[in-house]
Amino acid sequence: MTLESAQDPVPFLSPTDHARVFTRVLASPVLKGPLIRRPKAVNLAERFDLDAAGVDEMQRLRAKYGDGPVQLRLFPGRRVALLLNPEDVPRVLENTPEPFSPASMEKRGA
Repeated sequence: MTLESAQDPVPFLSPTDHARVFTRVLASPVLKGPLIRRPKAVNLAERFDLDAAGVDEMQRLRAKYGDGPVQLRLFPGRRVALLLNPEDVPRVLENTPEPFSPASMEKRGA
């Protein structure tokens, strides 16, 4: 699956920006528990204001890359679109399953 077309390329994040997304954007929801909340982790995330750090990072990415989306490599062979603008939601939904596929490995495995 590719998220690029000739007239509308979807850029990849730089290696530094990948690291920043993992630590500043994804750390909070993973730490707190994506499905079942971990109360101690929620308190810790609130104490360090991790959600605000994630919002700041998303704003920084939008200023750097434009309105988005951008591609994020999770590991070799696995990438996702990171939406930097809420107006991209219809674009992604209208262009499913190609190039944006909702069928993740986890969903197919279930």
